[in-house]
Amino acid sequence: MKGDNLLMENKKLLDIFSGALAFFGGAILFGMSMNMFLTPARVVMGGATGIATTVNYLVPEIPIGVMIILINVPLMLLNMKTLGFSAMIKTLVGIVMSSVMIDVLTFFPVTIDDPLLCSVIGGITMGYGSGLMLTRGFTTGGSDLAALMLRRHIKRLTTGRLILIIDVVVVVGSALITGNYEGIFYSALSIFTYSAAIDSVMGGVDKAKMAIIISKKHEEIAKNISDYVNRGVTVLYGRGWYTKEESEVIMCVVKRYEEFRIKTVVEKTDPSAFMIFTDATEVLGAGFKNITEEAPAESRTGEDGAKKKVKLLRRKKADAENKAGVAESKTTESGSGNSENGENQN
Repeated sequence: MKGDNLLMENKKLLDIFSGALAFFGGAILFGMSMNMFLTPARVVMGGATGIATTVNYLVPEIPIGVMIILINVPLMLLNMKTLGFSAMIKTLVGIVMSSVMIDVLTFFPVTIDDPLLCSVIGGITMGYGSGLMLTRGFTTGGSDLAALMLRRHIKRLTTGRLILIIDVVVVVGSALITGNYEGIFYSALSIFTYSAAIDSVMGGVDKAKMAIIISKKHEEIAKNISDYVNRGVTVLYGRGWYTKEESEVIMCVVKRYEEFRIKTVVEKTDPSAFMIFTDATEVLGAGFKNITEEAPAESRTGEDGAKKKVKLLRRKKADAENKAGVAESKTTESGSGNSENGENQN
């Protein structure tokens, strides 16, 4: 027993250490990306970072990190109910740490001044930094928080679409204010590489997680997942072997970067809920990869050929049935004609 307890304690310490390492490492990479690549090349990212960068261009005395915090604090307060206390604390810590690193790590040397290279390398560096923080449940806020707030009022658009719209508005607005229209291209490239880097850290854009949730508040959890995570939910019916009690089981498939949102929603709704997360190596269907994209061209051609054969066989069968019907009708007509002749003779 002592050995098991010691092993558990060591595992907890290792988790805490690895979590702290990922958090601080991610924040440092975030600050490096701004000071070494994006800010020197005047590349504007989306969200709060983009707004803060634009303000810094116009008023250099206002630090970018401080401005990011000032923008995110009202967004956090408006999303307090949605986030929950635990997620709000992690979001606040993530925003503050990444912002502090931007303002503190200004001593890093600027070795590249080409906007194209800066946008690519800066986007990758920031993406890896944000990804490391996201793996531990910390976020840098910005577009995510604004999208969560808008999602409650604009049901027609998904959270991802809202984030994209916000980023586009920020980038284009910055170009109009500063007159740097060429920067729109570099900003778009940087946002693309940033997203690709996050997907790489989080396990890939096509890979997913399957969540199994058991809770007495299954209806409320399912509604919150649908409203705030914008994912479909399937309710299964199960029965505990030991307790013999029947209960509803929620099954939901999400992208890897959405796993933390599911945990936040469940934790806020029912802290006593039982959750299982497992890797879904391949997910086909709405919200993920289209089924037709997975079928090779040859197999689709084969399927088309098989369909044509089926149609041809059906057509031949229909023709044969029609011919049989015509022959039968002719026989009936001839039989009735003979009977009539017989009656006339009589």
